[in-house]
Amino acid sequence: MNKLKILKYKQDKIASLLLKYNYQVKTGDILAGFIIGKERNEILLNLGLKKATFLPYSELFINLPQNYNKVLSTSNIGEFIILYYNSQTNITLVSFRRLHYLRLWERFKDINFNNMIFFSFFKKSIWGGKIVKFDKLDIFIPNFHLPKYYRRKLIHNKLINIKILQIQKKQYSIIGSSRLAIFKSHCLSFYKGLVQKCCIIAIKPFGIFLNIYGLRCLLHISEIPNKKIKFINKYYKKGDHIIVKVLYINNNTGKIAVSMK
Repeated sequence: MNKLKILKYKQDKIASLLLKYNYQVKTGDILAGFIIGKERNEILLNLGLKKATFLPYSELFINLPQNYNKVLSTSNIGEFIILYYNSQTNITLVSFRRLHYLRLWERFKDINFNNMIFFSFFKKSIWGGKIVKFDKLDIFIPNFHLPKYYRRKLIHNKLINIKILQIQKKQYSIIGSSRLAIFKSHCLSFYKGLVQKCCIIAIKPFGIFLNIYGLRCLLHISEIPNKKIKFINKYYKKGDHIIVKVLYINNNTGKIAVSMK
């Protein structure tokens, strides 16, 4: 008995069990099956149901493996999650990619990231921030949590340090921060009362933004000694170096406020 016949025999036994116990297939179920054919837009599977099951090519992999053709060879067994099932027409759509993603997610959300900083590569830019990859999962970094250099353009093959801010289990989304990762890396160097020479990176009507160890810090206009100052850019310009004292540090967000007084 060849391999395909053995597989068919086992699958027929599963089908008979499903029928015997009147099992009702529903969205979200995970069933095992094997490939019985390939079409232009989908792969045909035998899951032991009344009719063949369809696996769209778009639902195959999170990342395309090197042994792509070998994985898709006829008779290969795998597990699939039900995306759609119509009991009247017996049409079933499944996904391998989403099942893989769910298992990655289950492993990821159980990791304790409180004191962890890791490195990853940029994947793409989207509105409001950047996407990076970690163990095949997407992590969103809002622009506010990125050093200014990384906001301007997407740098491929550039490692960026990341700290996890929030894991939203219901939405399957992960939010990270590069600012906080940099801050945590230098946290022993930061303390309230620290006096530091800094470079001006931006001037706004309400204050001056400075660079300390790669972090953006705010010098509010009220913390500039000249009480009569109204237009900051008359006295300071981008690129100037000034000496300031650290007034406030937020260990959760990496925000730093400084003073010249």
